[in-house]
Amino acid sequence: MTSIPNGEVSATKLSTAFGRAGCGMKFYYRYVEGIRGVTNASLLAGIAFDVATRKLHEDMIAGDEPTNITETFVEAWENPTETNRDGEPVEYDLSDAPADIIGRGTNALDQYAEQAKRMKPIAAQVFVKTSFEETDVNLVGYIDLVEATEKGLCISDVKTSISSRKKWSVEDAQRDAQLAIYAAIYDEPVGVVGWRHARLGGNVEVGSTHIIAPPKNIILTRLSAWISELERWCQTGLFPPTGLDKDAWVCSEKYCDYYHRCPYGATAQTINPVSL
Repeated sequence: MTSIPNGEVSATKLSTAFGRAGCGMKFYYRYVEGIRGVTNASLLAGIAFDVATRKLHEDMIAGDEPTNITETFVEAWENPTETNRDGEPVEYDLSDAPADIIGRGTNALDQYAEQAKRMKPIAAQVFVKTSFEETDVNLVGYIDLVEATEKGLCISDVKTSISSRKKWSVEDAQRDAQLAIYAAIYDEPVGVVGWRHARLGGNVEVGSTHIIAPPKNIILTRLSAWISELERWCQTGLFPPTGLDKDAWVCSEKYCDYYHRCPYGATAQTINPVSL
């Protein structure tokens, strides 16, 4: 019997534990203690943009005339859900929202719809699930978009940011755990993975970044190691502060909702000068 909460892991959970901004303590607070961070403007804008683009993809797949996706974005932004997909209450803090977020979202969606004319979507919001022989845990997830391309099936994750400096580079795609996981567990061979992204801060810019999918056997080996390690953490209750071992920005107030709660966070990193 697995010790991992709810007997399930997702690409998001594995990224929280082992991704580039991951940390064992962050996983503990979020998924063992069940403490959620606040949903800020960037996250809500991403949710609203995702809802709007999903509607566009579904219309294209069905062969229907596209609906007004701007209205879909506005509705999702102005009337956000009170609970998440797991039924947990969501707390919002939109103090960092640009005053013209609706106009920026509209601009980005117009650009996205124009670029979508060259896309060949075949499935949207695809639920995937797989199991592993060495554990009872299931790996689950939702893939934003599956496209047909000359290089085979393409898995695309829709991403947004209100940062004026945000970029989605090829190097970032190569390091992204979520993209690799989706490619490995999708039930058909995947040739390409990447993002369709929109920057809503600064100069609004919409584009895409894709790479050849990594070898499935390598990703499955990595997944097996991650899940075994996660099982060990959950069985022993020893969750390492691995964020301290990575880039300095991981363990900081800006990038971790638990920085002031974690014993390895603010308190441990406070410098107390002494006079000799």
